[in-house]
This record gives sequence, structure tokens and C-alpha cells, in this order.
Amino acid sequence: AMASMTGRTFTQMLQSYKVGTFCPVHLGAGDVLLFLLGPAVVALACQMYDRKSIMKQNLAEVGTAVTVSSVGGLFGTAALVRFLKIANPMLRLSLLSRNITSPLAMAIAGILGADVSLAVSMVVMTGLIGANFGAAILDAFGITDAVARGLGIGAAAHGLGTAAFANEPDAFPFAAISMALTASACTILVSIPLIKNSLIKLALGI
Repeated sequence: AMASMTGRTFTQMLQSYKVGTFCPVHLGAGDVLLFLLGPAVVALACQMYDRKSIMKQNLAEVGTAVTVSSVGGLFGTAALVRFLKIANPMLRLSLLSRNITSPLAMAIAGILGADVSLAVSMVVMTGLIGANFGAAILDAFGITDAVARGLGIGAAAHGLGTAAFANEPDAFPFAAISMALTASACTILVSIPLIKNSLIKLALGI
């Protein structure tokens, strides 16, 4: 839409969004966001370090949550898209990485042969749903334990869901580590040919 309004091509719009320089005259919005990514990661690490003692006490819970969320998320989504009989095979594959943070979701989409842009769109939609309704859903099910809340939202709604829990200081570090470890575990799993082929067969029903 912006490209048509400005009389430029889509590629030109993307190039102006991130130009790879911090010169104020040519600076793009993407350059600013990428610059802020470093401080944001450091701030996230500080929050996690501040709660290192409680995280050490719950290593078993973290490991269990990551295992269930990575295996269950991939195969559960594959089974669901098959059950729903989604007509477009590309959409089925693109949905498999819906609960994984965007950079690794893009890598997974590439491995599975899915549409990367569509996969990222599904990731954003999942994150928005988790950020807006995640806390309410957990409250509705009576889940008040900070560890469980953090692990659940981080695994289900990646970065956006994690950011929404910044006002819960005890849950936030667990959301962050759950997000990171779930994404890493899913990427490793999909990189294994046997698991990749099993996911594709399950999702597409072949």
C-alpha cells in the first residue's frame, strides 16, 4: 500500500526501510529498530539474571516445559492443520512454526519448504493473540503460579507474549527463557530429516 501511494516499488520501499547506515539523512526505520535490538536483549538478560536463584530452583520445570512445548507444538499443530483440512498445503506448512520467534520461524519455514513471509505472518498473529489474551486465558484456568505462567506464555506466544508479561517480574524471566529454548529446540528438531519428514507427512496427510 505504501509503495503504491508513494509511486515506488515494493523492493524500493524495503530498501528505504533498512539502508544499513546511521546517517541521520538516510536512516531508515528498520535501522533504528535493529539498533535498539541490542539494548533490548541486554535488558532482557538483566531481568533473567535478577531472578537467577528462582530459575535455578525450577530447572526441571523449565526442561519439561521446553520439551513438551517444542515437540507438542510442532506435532500438535501438524495434527491440527490436518484435522481442520486446510485446503492450501503451503498454509499448512507455514503454520507449523507459529509459536516460534520470527528469526528461527523463518529458518524452520525454509527447512520445511513453507512460505517464509506467510510463516512470519502466522507468527505475528500468534504473538498478538498471546499478548492480548494470554494472561486472561491463564487466569480463567486458575493458573496463578509465576513459573507456570511464564513458561506457558513464552512457549505459546514467543516475544510478543513475553513482552506482555513484563509487568509480572517473577513470570517474565521464565517467559523469556521458555521463548528462547523452545525456539532453539524446535529448530534443532526440524533440522533432523526424520522429524522434518514426519511433520510434513502429518501436516499434509501424505
